[in-house]
Amino acid sequence: MAQQGKIISWNQQKGFGFIAPDNGEQDVFFHVSALPDKQYRPRINEAVTFCIGKDKKGRMSATKVTFTKAHSGLDKYTAPFSKAQWFSVIFLAFVAISVALFNTPYQVLIGYLVLSVVTFAVYAHDKRAAKLDKWRTKEASLHVLALVGGWPGALWAQKILRHKSQKQPFKAILWLMIILNCAAFILSFTPEGVTLIKQVLQLI
Repeated sequence: MAQQGKIISWNQQKGFGFIAPDNGEQDVFFHVSALPDKQYRPRINEAVTFCIGKDKKGRMSATKVTFTKAHSGLDKYTAPFSKAQWFSVIFLAFVAISVALFNTPYQVLIGYLVLSVVTFAVYAHDKRAAKLDKWRTKEASLHVLALVGGWPGALWAQKILRHKSQKQPFKAILWLMIILNCAAFILSFTPEGVTLIKQVLQLI
């Protein structure tokens, strides 16, 4: 039976919160998976309807949580940045500064931006395929895209699309690819690294 209540807390990073039922009963836990669209961001004191059920661990929780007032489709884009998103923004800003001040080839910045867009699109396609039970993109392919420079797009896809954002060891391998890529970029500030990058760009 559906009940009414309001959201009293929400952890955007971890994807869970609590609902205070209007009937005065004990606050109810709910997970992002209980939302009809996991990309929308719950708001504090927002009215919702919900049912009582159990999560995968057998704990009492709210299910079928529906917002009384419809959300804008822009919700998923206006949620606060995660630490991972800030990291990608700061890194790309550093790349832009290096192009302007340290003679880093501008193709490097363009490459990061283009590969990020491509990677985001691939994540979106893979999530759509997962919902429709169609052919999935191999995780190895996603990691290769991250390694060659598309990792900012991967981090944004994880936050906005909520795809591959919890699965392990996928997350650990993704961050390994990010570290390797950043290390390669740092090496580009050495004479040997600059020479190598120019040779690679000439081959493209």
